[in-house]
Amino acid sequence: MHYAQAIIHNSDRLHSFLGPPRSNVVVQLGGSDPVMMANATRIIAENGYHEVNINVGCPSPRVQHGNFGAVLMKTPDVVAEILSAMRVNIPVTVKCRIGVDQLDSYEFFHGFTDKLAQVETLLRKASLPHLLVHARKCILKGLSPKKNRSVPPLNYERVFQIAEAFPDLPITLNGGLDDVEKITMALDNVDGCMIGRKVMNDPLFLQTMDRDYAETLLSQPTHPGSRLPPVSILVKPLMMMYGGRQGRMFRKELFDYQKGSQSFDIRSVVSNALTNAGIAH
Repeated sequence: MHYAQAIIHNSDRLHSFLGPPRSNVVVQLGGSDPVMMANATRIIAENGYHEVNINVGCPSPRVQHGNFGAVLMKTPDVVAEILSAMRVNIPVTVKCRIGVDQLDSYEFFHGFTDKLAQVETLLRKASLPHLLVHARKCILKGLSPKKNRSVPPLNYERVFQIAEAFPDLPITLNGGLDDVEKITMALDNVDGCMIGRKVMNDPLFLQTMDRDYAETLLSQPTHPGSRLPPVSILVKPLMMMYGGRQGRMFRKELFDYQKGSQSFDIRSVVSNALTNAGIAH
């Protein structure tokens, strides 16, 4: 997370401050002043970054003192005002919890979500805001940020209820997603899953995910006239795995192949692309 004020004060050297802009990089902003958050978003967009996320879930005492992070959930009107101001010319998403302190009922979270969904109507935008929900409530006093990531119990069902109540609102689930079964179950109820600490602690978990995904596709029965998934879908999890010149070459190899081929052996496609890009030998 970066403070909106820090973005504004470092606008002339943003690339060294945030790193180079890439299509898969989202800049998370913290702040409670709509004008300042909007100015920071414009600067981010002008420097080539593609998406911004509002932090409405951090329980840190320092962040609370600045009146942003999870404490903002107590003032849904302010969050909606910030979101409205920030939606300039790049997508803006919201990362939040299912509640904060004693404000942890279904009715509270429904009201919070409804406030954000109304921003689309107010702005007459074509797309609704995207909500990324850590399926725990946040306890602002007496619990450290670290313990706030594990002590409050997970409540996936609450997120699923909200997704059902707002079927047009994109919702991604976060929190405790540490095996394929949980993720598969979640994807039956929400639009996406955000995996954090599991991948940090066990990067090869992504390999397990890719393998299970491929095995699921291969197990699907086919019949004459049916269409197999395109290469672009099958290799999507690999697209941003490699960076730099070799990463660009790898992606170009995959794009070039899918343009000219109707039938394929996916293992050969990936293997050849890795070899031709100089990643594998």
